[in-house]
Formats: sequence, structure tokens, C-alpha cells
Amino acid sequence: MPRFALAGRNFTAEQCVDGVLINPSLPPAFDQTPNDARPDSHAKWWHRPFIVTYSDAVSHYAQCSEEEKERMRRQWFDAWPSGTRYDVRCLDGGAWERSTSWGAFATLEAAVACAKSL
Repeated sequence: MPRFALAGRNFTAEQCVDGVLINPSLPPAFDQTPNDARPDSHAKWWHRPFIVTYSDAVSHYAQCSEEEKERMRRQWFDAWPSGTRYDVRCLDGGAWERSTSWGAFATLEAAVACAKSL
């Protein structure tokens, strides 16, 4: 995965768009660590919004019938026309043990705009 230098700190992510990391490599247990117990290595993530992408979430429902999978797939594409959902997250203290969700977006451009709204 590529490395990016932002504000004097190094990050690893699939890509970086206008200073916003896309699918970054997060520390182990990043979203299961109480904020008051976070190690110093998490400090660079405070108030740094990032984007996590999700595609074809329907394939995870193996127990569903093909008809039900098709219905869910249609609903997915109705909400996320490109087939990808862009979730903006940020370690900002809004949740006690994980990064906060700032929203889910249908386009990368809208997600980056949200992330840059800090």
C-alpha cells in the first residue's frame, strides 16, 4: 500500500485525495479501543477524517435466497449507484471506543467534501 506524508506524519492507505486518506491502514483494534486507553501511536489519528469504502455488501449474506439477495442488491444500488459506499470516519471523541461516523456518501467527491469540512 502507498505511503503518504500529511502534516509531518506518515500514513499508509490505498490512496489520498486532497489530503484525505482512503481505506487507510489503521492500527490493530483501532475501533475497539477506549479513547482514554489509546496508545501514543493513535495520536496522529485524532481529528484526521478518513474514508472507508464498501462495495457489494450483499455478497456477505450467504444464508439468503437468491431472490432476497437480488432485492438487497437492488436496494444497495438504489442508495449507492456506483456500487460503492463511501463512509467518512474520524477519531474525534464522539464515541468512547471507536472513530465517529460522519456519514455515508454515494460519491467520493461528496465524502471528501465532508471530510474536509472539519
